[in-house]
Amino acid sequence: MNADDKKTLDPGVALHSGDYVERYNAKPLHRVRNLVRRMAVAEDAKVADFACGNGMLLHALGGKYRTYDGVDFSPDFIASANAWAEREGCSNYRFHCCDIRDFCGRLPGHFDVAATLDFSEHVDDALAIDIYTAIRRSLRPGGVLYLHTPNLDFFMERAKQIGIIPQFPEHIAIRNGDQTAALLVAAGFDRAAIDIQTIAHYNILKLVHPLSAMPGLGGWFAARLWIAATA
Repeated sequence: MNADDKKTLDPGVALHSGDYVERYNAKPLHRVRNLVRRMAVAEDAKVADFACGNGMLLHALGGKYRTYDGVDFSPDFIASANAWAEREGCSNYRFHCCDIRDFCGRLPGHFDVAATLDFSEHVDDALAIDIYTAIRRSLRPGGVLYLHTPNLDFFMERAKQIGIIPQFPEHIAIRNGDQTAALLVAAGFDRAAIDIQTIAHYNILKLVHPLSAMPGLGGWFAARLWIAATA
């Protein structure tokens, strides 16, 4: 997609197209494989990957699912996802270029597992509540949403918040664990069914993660949130 094409797109779609997709495609797959190890995905699970990007989760699952549906509003990402899946000969998958809320509205109580990996930081509270409400309704009773996102309490994110370090332009709503849980409660999840963990960063900053166990100040050293919310 060239610069002129991007000018005609919705601003949000434009921000997640073109060069952004190329940079995202360069991310290593092992990052998502490490997250999959934290997910309970049965062999017969119907999996929904919301804001799927290039479909990295599909490959990290390694065929461990009954069906996989990836949803993203970026045509460039969906094109990239389809091309990668075709090259690898993946099966039982579908990619959908559409609004998550519209997609979920067509499939109430359908999915066993839903994932939003590195997505919630891209949407403001009002839109996030709308989207996660739709996602919850698309889960069967007992289905699980897995959410991965940066942690606002992490010292690097706090530095970005006050302007010491530039923030990624796509990251418009970094939240901490309590704020993310409150968002999910507003979307209809039961607080008692939301499990919040912190995990290490992926680069050299992972070395500070052991300090996250410190009383009081530990949140400053917890780079990422990993949340499982049961419908």
